[in-house]
Amino acid sequence: MEACPMTVYIKPYKKTTIYNKRNITIKDIAEIAAPVSIENSLEKIQVLKIQENKKKNYVISIIDIIKAIHKEYPDIDVDNVGETHSIIEYSPNENKENGILTFLKVLSVCCILFAGGGIAIMTFHTDAALPDVLRQLYKMFTGIQTDQPYWIQVPYSIGIAVGIIVFFNHFSSKKITDDPTPIEVEMDTYEDSVEDCIIDSIIEEKRRNK
Repeated sequence: MEACPMTVYIKPYKKTTIYNKRNITIKDIAEIAAPVSIENSLEKIQVLKIQENKKKNYVISIIDIIKAIHKEYPDIDVDNVGETHSIIEYSPNENKENGILTFLKVLSVCCILFAGGGIAIMTFHTDAALPDVLRQLYKMFTGIQTDQPYWIQVPYSIGIAVGIIVFFNHFSSKKITDDPTPIEVEMDTYEDSVEDCIIDSIIEEKRRNK
């Protein structure tokens, strides 16, 4: 009776950052589920040797990984349960963050967002003639004509702040719920688009160089 071939399950990461390591192994870019007797050996199989010691992006396909495995273990069946392409972001040295520079960047962004958001809200209220609407509401409920309907303006202003906090799911550094914020969702979508673009660009470059 013919023995069934051994099956190995592999899950490549979408993106991996590597610092100062030019021999890239399967363990660096993927998770492996295999029999204990060969798992360690599979993780050490080299899939890429970086020639240039400079910051650069590389792409490894699942085909490259399967070929590397079959070179050492030709009888193994490889079942991919992850990404079809894996980005390697190589850098000779790990960049250390400058705390002061990071603080200044965050402060600048906060100032720009605060000013821009404030102007946008004021412009919208001007276009919608909100001050006139609030004065009319005040007169409807009280029968008094006034230019400063504070008991309507103050709750409305508080409501805007509460609405923004609830929508963005953040108050100070704490989340209101465990759900991702709209900004986190947009950033994740943006990162996926950038990574797909990098993969397509590198694959196209490889095709031209063949």
